[in-house]
Amino acid sequence: MKLVYARATCSTTDPNTGLTVRLTESEPWAADDLFVKARPELFTEHPEKIRRTTPAPIEAATKTPGTKKTVKREDW
Repeated sequence: MKLVYARATCSTTDPNTGLTVRLTESEPWAADDLFVKARPELFTEHPEKIRRTTPAPIEAATKTPGTKKTVKREDW
């Protein structure tokens, strides 16, 4: 099943039923849901926020300060 994610936290009206729908930012929804199809501007294919319990890892461009990257060059 393909998923989409709510763009923001809000309350809105379902145009199909007239019922109030509460969205929570980054909440997953089925992409084929009638509400999602009626209000696609409220959803995205990628979550706006990704929850973590630890900071995201940062990739270093070099191993340590002062270390140069080696670049392989082909002979012409």
